[in-house]
Amino acid sequence: MNRTNKDIKDQFDFFTELVSADKIVLAKTIQLEPKKSNVKWLTGQSNVQHQTITDDIFFFVERSKRDSKYGIKLRCPSFTNEPFFRFDSDGPAHRNNFPNIPLEEQSVTTPHFNSYKEDGMQIAYKNETLRKEGEAKIIVEDINFGVSLFCMETNSKLSNGEFPAIVDIAPELEFNQIQNINFDNITFE
Repeated sequence: MNRTNKDIKDQFDFFTELVSADKIVLAKTIQLEPKKSNVKWLTGQSNVQHQTITDDIFFFVERSKRDSKYGIKLRCPSFTNEPFFRFDSDGPAHRNNFPNIPLEEQSVTTPHFNSYKEDGMQIAYKNETLRKEGEAKIIVEDINFGVSLFCMETNSKLSNGEFPAIVDIAPELEFNQIQNINFDNITFE
């Protein structure tokens, strides 16, 4: 987290408008499909219509196939190569190593949001909901609650004011002849 994003530093007002102004997520349902670059993850996306900015903006959701870990990102490729706002449900704590932050508050555990300061440095933080252990646990365990929280934090929603729903593709079932079980002689009660 010690690298400066020059795009954000040089155009911080644009970044602030990207995050804070109202955005409409165009897909009511975002279907997660296998991620081409990582077989252990599923991914889905929607285009986003911004209130004042006409550049292409994308709403990405990724979820691990192995556990409930997921992430949500907003990207504007014409502005910067990396996501300009992100949510991590799980993973390592991030360190906000800035002089004005007391040492005991520098480590930010997941779940948390990732944004940027005016100098282009990334900063991890928890909003009021994520600071409450019980509510944070619910967000971590249910991707749709996480999407709702992310949307509220970034002023994103569907045109009807609701939030997009995340749907996994049907799980792939591996079936091979050797694994066949003869159910003829088994009684189910």
